[in-house]
Amino acid sequence: MIVDCHFHIDETMLTLEKMIEGMDQNYVTKTALIAPMNETMFEVDSTFQYYVQNLFRSLILHVPPLGFPIYNGLVRDGFFNLYGQSYKIFAKPDNDLVAAAIRRYPERFLGWAAVNPTIPETVEELEYYLNQKGFIGVKAHPFMHQYSIRTLDPVAAMCEAKGIPMMIHLSSEKNSFKYLPEHYPKLKVIYAHAGLPFWRKLWKYAINQPNVYVDTSSDYLTPSIVQKAVEALGYRKVLYGCDGPYGMKQYNQYDYGEKRRWIDSLQIPEHQKEGILGKNFGELISIIQ
Repeated sequence: MIVDCHFHIDETMLTLEKMIEGMDQNYVTKTALIAPMNETMFEVDSTFQYYVQNLFRSLILHVPPLGFPIYNGLVRDGFFNLYGQSYKIFAKPDNDLVAAAIRRYPERFLGWAAVNPTIPETVEELEYYLNQKGFIGVKAHPFMHQYSIRTLDPVAAMCEAKGIPMMIHLSSEKNSFKYLPEHYPKLKVIYAHAGLPFWRKLWKYAINQPNVYVDTSSDYLTPSIVQKAVEALGYRKVLYGCDGPYGMKQYNQYDYGEKRRWIDSLQIPEHQKEGILGKNFGELISIIQ
């Protein structure tokens, strides 16, 4: 069974029906959905964009003091700024979109309850969604919503008590990837995008943390970075995800197979690929056999 642990619902970009078509073509059984974080965003396929992406990745990996300021500059005053365009960030994620998708296709979709802990009554609202069928955990975005990892204390305590995972897109706050595992040792934490922006530093830390995982989602990554993450962490700590529909070039046309090929191309045994593609995540959320 193949399970995509990280995909955003945004039918202004990709309809659920088209998503399911792509899932079927690539043998993906289920996808865990997240509310959109920002306005509709199509990328331009250009040589300029290609070189900017490569420079960004290289600086993050090899020269973090230069890479982190570039990373931080992507978010400013409530907007996500990419390749000369600005997209409004949604301060309050619309989890109703995820709930509605699960009701329409309960056999195909799971749901993350997205949270912005700076908004009042956060825990109460999360309880509402987590009691609905198909919701499997909480997604937090300290990077786009611009808060310290410590702000997640009440949410982390709730998730630890419930035994459900948290998925987190980290900011560049110093050593923020250590905070939750050290204060909530039984909390299952998934760091999105292979632990961006810390990558190697996070991998070195996570290898000895039994409840810390990374996913393979996003155009922030490349096949090479995914391979490095698997080599550093071992296959059991790596989870397949796409981060679609972001990265699309045009409406309703998403290459669901690209991120799948990143895993297929790894030079590891088939049972390890199967772990990354779904078994690891299934065991983590305890509802998929």
